[in-house]
Amino acid sequence: MWSLSDINRLNGNATTNARKLRREAARKRKPQCGIYGCSHRAEHSTVWYDIFSDDPKGVIQTCPDHGWADDPDLFRCENCERVMVDHYTWERYQVQLHGDSLCLRCAAQRHFDLSENWIHPSTVSRVVLEPGDGPLFNRETCVLIVSRCRQVLAVKQPLPAGVVFHDNAEFDSSAGHQISGENLLDVIRRLDQPFCPVLDAAYQFAVSIGLYVRASAKSAEAEQAAARRG
Repeated sequence: MWSLSDINRLNGNATTNARKLRREAARKRKPQCGIYGCSHRAEHSTVWYDIFSDDPKGVIQTCPDHGWADDPDLFRCENCERVMVDHYTWERYQVQLHGDSLCLRCAAQRHFDLSENWIHPSTVSRVVLEPGDGPLFNRETCVLIVSRCRQVLAVKQPLPAGVVFHDNAEFDSSAGHQISGENLLDVIRRLDQPFCPVLDAAYQFAVSIGLYVRASAKSAEAEQAAARRG
C-alpha cells in the first residue's frame, strides 16, 4: 500500500519516466512474464496508466498464456479504453457508473457533466447521513443524504476542467459521525450557485464529502467579494 508521498513522487517523475516506459514496452527481447508464478518469457508488453495524468506509469510483460487482465491490480476503463492501475492507497480507482466500468478520471468527467447532479442550495432544507439505496437528493422532501454521494474523485486527483473545490467535511467511515469540517448545511446555505456533492477521498478510517462548484461561478463570487471589500 502506497503513501501520499509516494504518489507525489510518482507524479513528479511521470513525464521523465514516460519515455523510458515506452522504450521498455517496445523492446523485442522481453523479460520474464510479469504474472505471479509464471516462469515463461514474455512476448507481449502492455503500458498501463493511472488517474493522475496522461503519462504511462508502468509496463506489464506477459507470455502467450497470460495477458494484462491476469494481473488483479489492473483493469480497463470502458470510456478511455486505457489499462489502468486499480489502486495505490486505500482508494480504488475503478467504479461502476451508469452500467460502465470506469476509471475515476472518466467517472468524474461524466458525473460533473450531468446537470441532474448539480443542486441549487436554496432547495436543500436538511442534510442527513442515512445509509441505504436511493437518490442522493430527494427533490420532494428537499433532503440531501450525503452518505449516498458517489466517489468520483481520489486524493490528489486533478479536477475536470471548469470544476473547483468549495469546501468539505470528513466522516468516520465506520460510525458515520462527522469528525472535521463545518456543518455542511451551513456551508450550503451560504452558496448562491449550484453545487455538486461527491465523495472525494477515502482513507483507512474516514471519508471526505466535498462540495464542488463551477469555476465561472466561483470566479464571479470572488470578484463580487473583492468589490465589496474595495
